Amino acid sequence: MKIDCYGDCADGAERMTGIAREPNGTKRIGGATYLRFAARSPAPIHRLLVDADGIVRREWAWGMWADAKSLAYVPLDETLEVQE
Repeated sequence: MKIDCYGDCADGAERMTGIAREPNGTKRIGGATYLRFAARSPAPIHRLLVDADGIVRREWAWGMWADAKSLAYVPLDETLEVQE
């Protein structure tokens, strides 16, 4: 199943867009801030990084909250294929 950066189905007409979401959890590791968007694991996890010019880069991955630092992140507008 393909999902978007909030864990919603990205296939077909069911896709939800433009809906604001609140994170279920946050943590800071090194220079990155991680946001979890579901109470379960695995879940969609966003990573925020700030470069030297103050530009924020926001990416996301699907995985376990405990593994947030080591997940493979992609840009927010990309979908991922996952198996639940």
